[in-house]
This record gives sequence, C-alpha cells and structure tokens, in this order.
Amino acid sequence: MNLSRSIAATSAAVVLALTVAACSSDSSSGTKGGSPAAGSLVTTTKAGTEPVDEITWALYRDPTSIDPITAGDYPELTVTSLMCESLFKQEPDGTVVPGLASGITFPSPTTAEIALKDGVTFADGSPMTADDVVFSIERNRDPKLGGYWGPVLNRIKTVTKKDDHTVEIQLTEPDYWLQNALSFMAGVVVKKAYVEAKGKDYGTPKGGEMCTGPYKLDSWRTGDVLSVVANDSYWGREAKPLVHKIDFKGIPDEATLTSALQTGEVDGSYLELPLSTLDQVTTGGTVDIYRGQSYTIDAFIVADTTRGLLEDVRVRQALSLAFDRQSYVSALYKGTATPARALGSPGTWGYERDVFEQAWNALPDPKADIAAAKKLIEEAGVTGKTLTLGMSNEINKLATEANAMKTAAEKIGLKVKLYSLSADSYSGFFLDPKVRAKVDGFFTTNFPTWADPGRLYSSFAVPGAEQDYGKYDNPEVVTLLQQARGEADSKKRADLVVQAQSILAKDLPWIPIVAPDTVLALNKKLTGATVTSQHYYAPWALDLGGVG
Repeated sequence: MNLSRSIAATSAAVVLALTVAACSSDSSSGTKGGSPAAGSLVTTTKAGTEPVDEITWALYRDPTSIDPITAGDYPELTVTSLMCESLFKQEPDGTVVPGLASGITFPSPTTAEIALKDGVTFADGSPMTADDVVFSIERNRDPKLGGYWGPVLNRIKTVTKKDDHTVEIQLTEPDYWLQNALSFMAGVVVKKAYVEAKGKDYGTPKGGEMCTGPYKLDSWRTGDVLSVVANDSYWGREAKPLVHKIDFKGIPDEATLTSALQTGEVDGSYLELPLSTLDQVTTGGTVDIYRGQSYTIDAFIVADTTRGLLEDVRVRQALSLAFDRQSYVSALYKGTATPARALGSPGTWGYERDVFEQAWNALPDPKADIAAAKKLIEEAGVTGKTLTLGMSNEINKLATEANAMKTAAEKIGLKVKLYSLSADSYSGFFLDPKVRAKVDGFFTTNFPTWADPGRLYSSFAVPGAEQDYGKYDNPEVVTLLQQARGEADSKKRADLVVQAQSILAKDLPWIPIVAPDTVLALNKKLTGATVTSQHYYAPWALDLGGVG
C-alpha cells in the first residue's frame, strides 16, 4: 500500500466513468487516433483472433510482489490478475459473477456457504480443494503475514471445510459485502502445499506463484522484466490464451514510454498515471487509445481533520469550490477524466445504478466559484494563513495538481507552501503519521476493491479503517455504512450508502477532484484487452490476440 493504491500510494478506493451512457457503448469501438477525448467510452476491445508469440506490456514501475495478499498497487494487480483467480469474478461493468466458486448462500444471517466449482486446477495441473480455499482466506486474516485485505474480512469468525465442495464461513454479524470481498485479491485461491513449501519466499522472484489463472510465471529477476506464459492446462475454457508470453516492464519516464509505444517496443499499457504526451502517442500510427470506465478517483486527502486550517469544514469547502477542475482535466488528463461531484462516481455503481445516478445528479456541479470560496475563508477567519500541501516534484501528476491547488488557494486569500517528497518517499504520507503531520493535506489517485461507493467510504470514514488518515469521525456516517454492510436488500443498501455520501460531500474529509477514465494504449496489431478497472481483479488478457 505504499506507492500503492494511489498515484504514489494507498489502499482501497473509488470510482468513475465519464457518463452513465458509457455503459451501453459499443464494446468494440474506442478512440483511435486524434484527440483521446474524441471517442466514446468502451468496456472491451474486440476479441483477438490470431496467435501472438510474445508482447511487451508497460507498467508505471516494476512489480514488487505477486502474492495476492500483498498485491495492492496497479503493477502488482495487473500482473497477478492474469495468474490468479478469485472465488467470485468482477465483470468489466462491475457486476460480480461466479469465479472459482459457483455461488454463495446464507443459511442464516451469520452463516455463509460457498459452493466450489468442479474441475478447477492449479497451473501445475493439481486440483483445487476446499482445504486450499480455507487456507487462502485465512492467509488474509493472519496479521503476522502483513496482508492488505484483512479489514474487508473482519466480520469473519471462522472458515471451515464443510465437505469437499463447500466452505462454511461463520460471521460475527451479517455481512452482505462478503461475496464482493471475495471477488478480488482477498478471494484469490492459492495452492496450500506450494505456499507452505515456499514460506516467506512465496510471491517473490525466488518463490514464484501457484494459482489457477490462464497465465503462469515464466521468469522474474528483481529489477528486471517479469514474464508470464500461457497456462496450456487452464481449466477455465478449452481455448488457451492467444498471446503466448507477456513481458511486463516498468517504465516510469513519460518520454521513454511515449517513444516505446510509438516505435512498437512496447505493445500496450494501461496508463495509470495521466500521460502529458497522450496526444503524441498516436501520431506515429502504431497505437490506438481506448477509454473506458474506471473505479479510480483523483482526490485531495485532508491529513488531519482535528487540527490546522483544514480542521474547519468551511476551509475544506472553500478549497473544493476554488479548484478549477475543468482546466485541470484539459491540462493534465487531455480530456480523459471528468470533474467529480463525489468520490463515488459512475464507474463504481456496480448495483442499483438508478439510486446512485439520482444521488449523483442531486449533488452540486463542481464548477469553480472563487467568490463563494473567498467568502467561506473570510467567515473562517483564516485569510492570509498558510496551507501546506504534500506533493512530489518528481511525479508530474502530483506537481501539476499541487500547483493547481496552490493557485486556487491563493486566489481566495490563503498563502501556500509546497512540501515535496521524492517519488520513492511519497508513500510516507500514507504510511507514516509523522510525515502526515508536516502537511495539511496530500493527493491520491484511489480506487475501491469492488464497484460500490460504500466500499471506498468505509475505508476512510470508519475510525480505524485502512485509510483513516485524517481522523475523520462522524458517528452518523459510520452507522450508515455499517448498516449498509449488513443489509441484505440491495436497494436499501444503496440508499444507506448515498445518505452517507451526502454527508461526506459536505464534510469533505477527502475532496473529490476528478474521475479519470481507464486509458488503454494498444498497438494496432493487437485487440482483446478489457478497458475498465476489471484489469486489477480478473484475467484482462484472456481474449488478447492479433487483429487478423
């Protein structure tokens, strides 16, 4: 969760999509050439038809772990999701369907039974068993292992094998997020015997991986290319992946990545960081740009809601009002994002879309209003006071955003100090309270682990949760989110979440800035990759292949 789960850090999170209408757009179309903002949003590219021996895929940095319990940032998720599968599967539209499990039932509000599919095998050909499933869930719950995902399973009391095809989970209280919680890395099944044999080396270059996915690890040296190859004995379908080998390479430098895409040295990349050279990428005629829904949200995190300038909610509201989101989208995202009304924007509406859409439309349009913002600053009595923003001059996105916030704050009467950390150290804002104490706030690109705004909100608005950086504590919000988690009826659950969202939109412990698209750069010779946040949690390259 350092340089993890954000543009340079974090864990759980939220949101996006440009428009609700994007959900019904043609899945085979996309922005091809020209301005990236010109095309419609899509969910997938047309399935490939021709076999391809080997491709190179760029990540914004090299992966550090392929152990599902510690795969928390974009590079680790993008790689691990090809090799490992979860009990339930997230579809490109955010809905959750059976994966390694065929279903989940609740014989009582505090008992869940997971039915396992027959015929599932690991990459070495051995069968997946109920013992493997119990072992995998318990690894997430073992604090000694340092996994990220224990908080989403914190209502589990026991996990046991009921029979060879059924796993039983006893809960401390009703948890209707459980199926979703088992649809990403927390629900991945690893081979018990293999993991126990590798011990602490599991998930490292020395220990490797053993999962059930369509790809398996081929080679990996620290600081070098990580390669996966098609699992010829993949249980999930008869046809093996068309792309035999994928070489993952970390390329943090914008100019290097742009050139590599243009020349074909790199065949594809999910552009997790906004690329200032995006307009140039397609000029060589080698690459197409596709845009789709995303879970992500670009936001400003208040470092401590109990001290400093930002203790006063009026100052937080003023900053939000003063920030020119549209100019920021144009300058940094080149049109591949939209101003955010809330942290939980359309890409996270995986259920009860009508409820979330209505609530979203009822929120104020986030247009800059300097006069209203300046009035709030004057009412708070902080005109001329200094605001300290955490950022990194080594990461273009962070530098651009911090300077945009600085401009906004100065327009409404505040002084601003920029506190810059190196790219490698930026995660300190998320991991170290002493580092956070030096600033009033810092920036994140965050995402939830499934398509539900409530998932993100619970990660920072519940005291003690994994992203409780700012000590925000509103008992009404906590009650609403806890009730939502224990509510079986999806409509009532969504109603509870939007009630919490309405309060958070006023309290602003996190200030939503913009909701980025998923942006896929893909060589014209290839097609078949998905174009949503599904690539964090499911085998996104299963249909990738040659155009034919």
